[in-house]
Amino acid sequence: MEKFTFENVESAQGATVKVVGQNGDVELEISSVERTKLNGDEWNAFCVRLKGKADEPLSQGTYKLEHEAFGEAELFLSPNSETEYEIHIAQQR
Repeated sequence: MEKFTFENVESAQGATVKVVGQNGDVELEISSVERTKLNGDEWNAFCVRLKGKADEPLSQGTYKLEHEAFGEAELFLSPNSETEYEIHIAQQR
């Protein structure tokens, strides 16, 4: 998780990440990476939005994400629709 930083994930914006699920692997595109209101002196806080395919939906839960920019990270992923997902990160500095 230490390599899943705003800078590393932002550098991968537009790229696809592999999401390891119980029913097999799925690829999602990192569509945006934005700082959140909590970000500041005490917290490194950001939101990652991802896009997937309607025929490969994921339910809310913890998944292993893999990409060369950040390696492997187990993160909680929430669906916004059948093709859009969010990950919220708040790391104490």
